[in-house]
Amino acid sequence: MKRSGRRIPRRGRRGLTLIEILVVVTILGLIAGIAGVAVFNALTDAQIDATKVQIKNLADALELYKIKFNKYPTSAEGLVAMEKPPGGKKAVMEKIPKDAWDNEFIYVCPGSHNPNKFDIKSKGPDGAEDTEDDITNWQ
Repeated sequence: MKRSGRRIPRRGRRGLTLIEILVVVTILGLIAGIAGVAVFNALTDAQIDATKVQIKNLADALELYKIKFNKYPTSAEGLVAMEKPPGGKKAVMEKIPKDAWDNEFIYVCPGSHNPNKFDIKSKGPDGAEDTEDDITNWQ
């Protein structure tokens, strides 16, 4: 039997239209964007907290250095003096850490904010010195 050129509609089967697919993709994109921002902010907060802990550990190590050598390292000697102390004595720290953004800490002794001690500073997330996001031991 020969069928005519007319198409017989399928019943019970319905596909998604292009507009429905675009709406779903847009909603998924918005959800991913919001989640991405939240995750990025949490990462930055964790990096800031980790850098504050590192500054505290460096300050504690500098106090130990002062007990051992009766002075803090000068600005010229820098934090590396705790790795390689004068006179070949035992190191106070095996390795001087970098901040969470892989930058060196800035060490000044005597400090301008702590004149009887030292200042330790990280440039913070933006990597630029003397900006609002710097992390210091005098906050």
